[in-house]
Amino acid sequence: MRQGRRFALTAGLLIAALGAGALHIVRSQQVTAPPKASATAPPFITVNSQEALDAELASAAANQQIALVDYYADWCIPCKQFAQKTFTDPAVAQQLSRMHRIKVDLSENRPDDFALMRTQDVAGLPTLDFWLPNGERHATARITGFLAPQAFMTHLRQHGLKHEVKSEQ
Repeated sequence: MRQGRRFALTAGLLIAALGAGALHIVRSQQVTAPPKASATAPPFITVNSQEALDAELASAAANQQIALVDYYADWCIPCKQFAQKTFTDPAVAQQLSRMHRIKVDLSENRPDDFALMRTQDVAGLPTLDFWLPNGERHATARITGFLAPQAFMTHLRQHGLKHEVKSEQ
């Protein structure tokens, strides 16, 4: 009986030691793994009325800038994914920094929010529209639904919205 007990105790200690060692290896890999590059998303001007949106679009056109209009709600998970994943990607953030960024906050579901959505033909969230420097909405560049950073960059390139950065040599 004593020998069986000693064997069980030894086996238990061995299993605990192996488990602790494995846990240490996993934790050390998590600590030493290189961090993913991220940037701070450029700030957006937040509006919640058609009048305020029109004023910001006019400002973008006056400054000859592309305007990015992000129809957003704080309860919309894909909207938050854009803010947390896509807009913080360094390449995306660099492109956004060259645009007039407008966030239309539709979080409260007010009658005015629904009227604005009807006026802008927004069926669901998230929706992103791009307005050209001449003040016209880009006819084919609308995004509905979440896009990861690489897909977002591809979308910008395909629609002629990507600003090419020349490398210094």
